Amino acid sequence: MKRLSVLSLLCLAVLLATSNSTQADSTDDPTLISIDVENGASTMDTITFSGIVEDESEPSEFFWRVAKNGSTFDGGDLKSSLDEIDSTSSRPQWAWSFDLSFDATGECACYVSLHSKDTSGTEKMETRVVFMAAENTTHLLGFLIAEDQAGMLVEGSLSISGWIGTYLDDEMTLGIQSSLAQGLITASHTPDVFACSGSSTAQQVTVLSGGYFEIDWDISSKLDGWLNVELMACSLEQAFSDGAMIHYSIRVNNAPPIIKVDGIDSVEETNEWHTFDASMTEDPYWGRTDMYYVWTLRRPSHTGTIPVDVQMGDDLTAYSVSATSCGNFTLSLTVYDQGGLSSTSVVEFDIHNRVPTASLSIDGISVSDGEEIRLKAPSNTLIDATLSTDTENDAGALRCIWLFDGVPLYEGCNRDFVWPEDSVYRAWLTLEVIDDDGEVATLSVQLVHPDEVKPFPVVLIGLVFSALFLTYAIAQRLRGGSEKSIPKWKP
Repeated sequence: MKRLSVLSLLCLAVLLATSNSTQADSTDDPTLISIDVENGASTMDTITFSGIVEDESEPSEFFWRVAKNGSTFDGGDLKSSLDEIDSTSSRPQWAWSFDLSFDATGECACYVSLHSKDTSGTEKMETRVVFMAAENTTHLLGFLIAEDQAGMLVEGSLSISGWIGTYLDDEMTLGIQSSLAQGLITASHTPDVFACSGSSTAQQVTVLSGGYFEIDWDISSKLDGWLNVELMACSLEQAFSDGAMIHYSIRVNNAPPIIKVDGIDSVEETNEWHTFDASMTEDPYWGRTDMYYVWTLRRPSHTGTIPVDVQMGDDLTAYSVSATSCGNFTLSLTVYDQGGLSSTSVVEFDIHNRVPTASLSIDGISVSDGEEIRLKAPSNTLIDATLSTDTENDAGALRCIWLFDGVPLYEGCNRDFVWPEDSVYRAWLTLEVIDDDGEVATLSVQLVHPDEVKPFPVVLIGLVFSALFLTYAIAQRLRGGSEKSIPKWKP
């Protein structure tokens, strides 16, 4: 069985992989935008931005924008200047380029973004932060996060990654502050400007060198719900200069689902189906929808821990089990919420098998257990157990075994009986009625051969002899008395 289970799992994995591969082939991959300029690049003059865009077809729109201090102020269209090149991929590629000059931007930490829209309207964006510096520039700070986490379900800790740096390569502090939110707050792709205070009241402060970073923020003590996250970047050397802040809201998901299952505890074996209802299962904060259910049925009394059935699916809140098979069962329900947290509940129930009821008739006459039956003939006697009963699911599968003085004689619930032993004139006929679970009901009667000669009762013989003896004794006594009463003759 274990080998079969492993093979089944392997087959399932292959099917899923094939399905996923087919699905991937039939779905457009995301647009790819490459930018040859790195974050933190600086100039006092002009920076040339270049790169490629890759997609199944040429973008319907392709343009660039530049922002500083939280506001977009410049940009241009690149669609008309796209130049298809020899692709290094399986999809077409187009080259693009433009210049960004200090004269157009002035001194800034500039956030340059490339935007591509396909025919379906799906937009892809890539951003770089560059420093457009003057000769006397002392402080420019750039801050980007790598992933838009707004609205994400987060459990335990929030992983934050991105790029942070200054024009003069100062060390940085990244503070994290949170507050309750009423709903979704989306993050801007460019940070807001705020005044660093020199002393932070943030819940967590991390000192970082310039460049790419990844930190984890522990939220395991937070209650489930919407949480506003504020990320505040400041220069460590210039603590009172302007900083950059990005804020958005996440969905804290620390509490696993609470499972509630209603169903049977113990029933008798029938043809019915019994349903276990888990519709009241819920996430403590996020509700009862969008959860994944895995039901696993086991039959410890017969198959141990090996599952006999597994059902799974989105919002699969009910499971039905047939009562046609008896035994001790366990039903395990594991529920996963959208964030991957899970809870498991196991219920135990019994389906009882009812022992059959044996019924016997001989030549059409119903007989009872222990009854003595004298047969009319030693053969062609109809013994019938077809009126034996059981629950409806077992009634059609009853087996009948006939034993003659404990020795198996026939199988089948309707048979013609022939006396098997000429030398035996009395014997016990036992009927065993067996259901599909091996439960047995028995009924026994004593059969008497029709040719049996009843012996003269010993007691009666004794009484006859006693009566004869008594009669003889009385007669002798009377005779003796008569002889004494006759006078004797004397000569």
